[in-house]
Amino acid sequence: MQKHSDIDILFLDVEMPEMSGLELVQALNTEKINIVLTTSREEYAVQAFEHNVVDYLVKPINYPRFLKSVNKVIEKIQERNNGHALPDIEYLFVRANHKIVKIAPADILFIEALSDYIMIYTQDQKYVVHSTMKGIDKKLELFKNFVRIHRSYIINLEHIDTVQDIHVVIKDKTIPIGRSYRNQFIERLDVL
Repeated sequence: MQKHSDIDILFLDVEMPEMSGLELVQALNTEKINIVLTTSREEYAVQAFEHNVVDYLVKPINYPRFLKSVNKVIEKIQERNNGHALPDIEYLFVRANHKIVKIAPADILFIEALSDYIMIYTQDQKYVVHSTMKGIDKKLELFKNFVRIHRSYIINLEHIDTVQDIHVVIKDKTIPIGRSYRNQFIERLDVL
């Protein structure tokens, strides 16, 4: 039998032979499984939510309502993962100048793409690293202050001096904001 911790979502009918869906929910660890109950009867809804189900679908289920339920589960999984996404990692290790260098993410001002390499600019040094922007962007997902603002630039929000229409200034360096990244960047700023 497969361990239920590997299950992301379980659509479960309330009315089943031998054991009801609600009885099964009671037997499962609902903190780890996202359960959506389905039934043709509405009267089980209150009881269902007392057991921490994510959603309750009444048959016949139309596609928009089903999709809304799936999106609720996705949001719950993302919230759970984001709550644990900031690990105890305090440093990045990168291979630069024929050695492995430890860099504190808080010290990174911005990162610039240079063909098959990236240039990491810190408070007092530059590191040329054989990596792609996609690769470093994936590593930086662990740290909340980094945002890609251009196909060639990732910046640390903590070090922004000013933001103007189409560029950001960090320590006298003017960095362009790409059109396709602009809206996501402005949302991350949380401007008053």
